[in-house]
Amino acid sequence: MGVWELDKALEPPILAYYDKVAPLIEHSFAGAPIVYGNYPSGFGHPAHFRVLGVPLSARALLWACHRYYAVEFHTWAPLPHDEDRLRFARILIEAPQGTTADTVCEAASAVRAALADAGVDAIPLLGGITGMALWVPFADAPHAEAARAWLHRLCGRVVAKQPRLVSTEPNSHADGRAHLHVSSNAPGRFSALPYSLRGTPSLPVCTPIEWKELATVHNGSVTAASFAERLAARGDVFAHQAQRLSHQRFAAAQERLIVAAPASAPSQAHGHITTAAIQILGDGKVRSADEILAAALERQLVPPNTNKKYVYTALIEYIARQLGHGRKPAIVQTPDRRFRINEPPDDWPDLNPQAHARRAVDAQTQSLIDRLDTTAAGDDPTAFELAVCDAFAHLGFAATHLGGNKAPDGYADAQLGVLGYRVMLECKTGKGVVNNPDVPEAAKYQSDYHAGYCALVGHAFSEDVELQSELRAHGVAAFTVEDLRTLLALGANAHEMRPLFAPGFASDALADLLWNRAHGESKRVADVAALVRQAGWSAQLTAAAEGGPANAPHFTEDAAMIAVDQCLRSAGSAQACTRSEVRLAFDYLTNPLTGAAIWADDARTAIVILSPPES
Repeated sequence: MGVWELDKALEPPILAYYDKVAPLIEHSFAGAPIVYGNYPSGFGHPAHFRVLGVPLSARALLWACHRYYAVEFHTWAPLPHDEDRLRFARILIEAPQGTTADTVCEAASAVRAALADAGVDAIPLLGGITGMALWVPFADAPHAEAARAWLHRLCGRVVAKQPRLVSTEPNSHADGRAHLHVSSNAPGRFSALPYSLRGTPSLPVCTPIEWKELATVHNGSVTAASFAERLAARGDVFAHQAQRLSHQRFAAAQERLIVAAPASAPSQAHGHITTAAIQILGDGKVRSADEILAAALERQLVPPNTNKKYVYTALIEYIARQLGHGRKPAIVQTPDRRFRINEPPDDWPDLNPQAHARRAVDAQTQSLIDRLDTTAAGDDPTAFELAVCDAFAHLGFAATHLGGNKAPDGYADAQLGVLGYRVMLECKTGKGVVNNPDVPEAAKYQSDYHAGYCALVGHAFSEDVELQSELRAHGVAAFTVEDLRTLLALGANAHEMRPLFAPGFASDALADLLWNRAHGESKRVADVAALVRQAGWSAQLTAAAEGGPANAPHFTEDAAMIAVDQCLRSAGSAQACTRSEVRLAFDYLTNPLTGAAIWADDARTAIVILSPPES
């Protein structure tokens, strides 16, 4: 029997089921977008999901079953006239392998308690196979972005209180925790509707329940065949619960969920003069102590009575101290007794500072940062281990927590295909500097777990020469909570983080990562592409006014290099673009996904700009 014959064989019970249930779905979700799922390769294979293209109605659902062999129905439940405003906020509670049904129920209760703190309640919806979803009705239909931010903060609170029970990181593996997800609260993102079937041979139902049924009704216990009995006994549970909660307003819930202000960056290990100088010299320019002081006073980074001699002495002593500890100083002195950041010189003009500005920290990331700060200085080592694993998961690793006696705290796998690597994680709690870092413990399981790197994570570490020597001897990288905070706020990825796992202090390599983000190839190529587009369009306007195509110059790599260098000189830079940067800019502008330029000939020797640069 072919796969579509299998679906046709199932069509009568599916149609019969939706013939009864489609009116219930229409009652609560009329006009919502419909996403249907079918199984052209048969059950046991991935579902194919498609947007139906007509608003939800009982007739549309039945037509999708008949025409497309639809089995499942999903949506994001917006207002019929505005797909960005959500009638329900949804929290998905997923159960990875190793997570029990009891854990999912505990997680649901923990989330309900957090919702109660915000003055709202949810409708629990069993997922049919595993997991469940909590649907939170809001009469004022919040915009999706605001709803997601609020949900991230709320789930962050749940994780902070119950770190052994739940996680918000899908890359956290094999730890038995339930995962909380809220990303489907967005246009075009979706989850299964109440009363939708699920694609397994028994045709289980996504079943809305009352909270008092949490321990008695289980996933898979209600099917297409048995649903009529439940409907007769309980009625339309979802509609009844939605009516009970119809008074809930998102605006009031936002006000009641008092969220602590984002933690400010802690003071660095060096003094305020050095911190101010690093910030000022971060643009790559060389400055004297006088110039650093003037800029620091203007930005109110140092006290008004600070003098030049104090600035100069503080910086010289900082450099000597770092070198004496075997560390890389963030600042170096030039032969003419001025100072610059300890990175390759860069006087490339800041052509588009907005495009290269660091992104704002979202609510989910801030919640994780707050957990790291709290648990690192707390008295629960496991809570800190879980927070560290979740931090690495948030950075794109597949993180696995282990813990316990005679086992590592965890490990993290960089999900980079053939460039992947594994890092062992050893976590140390303690207020301030970790008293006993026990570096050998961090490397103890490297061979057993076939890891390429070892990381020691703690609130802070001594910077003495002995610890530096021990880290190098055992091949361990020391990460502070501040290092992880910086990486999380930056949205770093596993590829660019790889140099941070070299033996020693991760903060030394982190400075290079930050520099490359602000001054590296991606910034230069983006700026070159913008200048190429601007110069090319200007040349085309001139050609159009003075003779048309016959007199138009060919905008080749050489012409682009000359034009870009002229722009750089006009901006006060002594640097020049490279041919490889111009080639990358040409490739970017002519990429069909960019659509800013096309090749002028088959030989690809010149380009034509299709539209002016954005203002």
